[in-house]
Amino acid sequence: MPQTPALSYYLGPLAVYTSPSGMTDPITGIPYLGGTLHEGDYVDATKSEIDQWNVRFGATLNTGRYRFVRLSSNATAANIAYGKPCGFALPTTVGQLQLSAGGTGATADGTYTITSTASGGTAKAVGLATVAGGIIISVQLTYPGAGFTSVPTFGLTEIAGLSAGSVLAQMNITPNVVSSFDTASCTDLTYPRGVFLCSVTAAQVTANAYVVIQEEGIAPLLVTTATTTAAGSGAAASATGTVVTNTPALTVAAGFIGYTKDLAAANTIVRVELDLPIRQG
Repeated sequence: MPQTPALSYYLGPLAVYTSPSGMTDPITGIPYLGGTLHEGDYVDATKSEIDQWNVRFGATLNTGRYRFVRLSSNATAANIAYGKPCGFALPTTVGQLQLSAGGTGATADGTYTITSTASGGTAKAVGLATVAGGIIISVQLTYPGAGFTSVPTFGLTEIAGLSAGSVLAQMNITPNVVSSFDTASCTDLTYPRGVFLCSVTAAQVTANAYVVIQEEGIAPLLVTTATTTAAGSGAAASATGTVVTNTPALTVAAGFIGYTKDLAAANTIVRVELDLPIRQG
């Protein structure tokens, strides 16, 4: 998504937005789909823009990259707050199909419609499998499904006589949908997505509200346990949205976020130089 002016975040970086454009009709409440703000947009905020934000919205932010993202409905509201880490959301749709094994013994060549298991979803994924010479030679996704809570599988029972064929579903991971940093809603706990700048309610999570996260620059981070207090300590997030500081090591810890700029203490906001993978939406 494109870079956008800081003024596009018209409610500020600490607000919870109710639509992908940040705007709704004042009478009907229906989201506007126009405007200058869209899901995945980001701003590389300058010192002047940050100063304006801090004065106008009572914030203490620093220069860096701020992105407008959507909350996953699987997120845990209690683990979303100013300075808490956010993660890549669990995918709920299939992104593509991968042919793992062609199998043997299919009784008739041709193109078959194959359907996935439900895997907690609200709609199954659908694909096409091409059979030639009694084996699957290619697969193609035609419908991604919806609402999956685990990776669906394909039994391939639609292909008569086929033995040992295997088609794998690869889930659709988007950087524009984020979650709380915990096992209930993250794809994994290896790489945080960024840092939250607001708190939300459970109702806002269910409604897939939109928020601003910081993904680059110097960010405010809520340190839960200051194992090491010195500036320059490594900060890493753990499975419940907590953050621990430790002496920097040669091996980067899982959940690594960045390095502290201030003395760290338990349950305080500490400035951290973010060192995260950047994912353009």
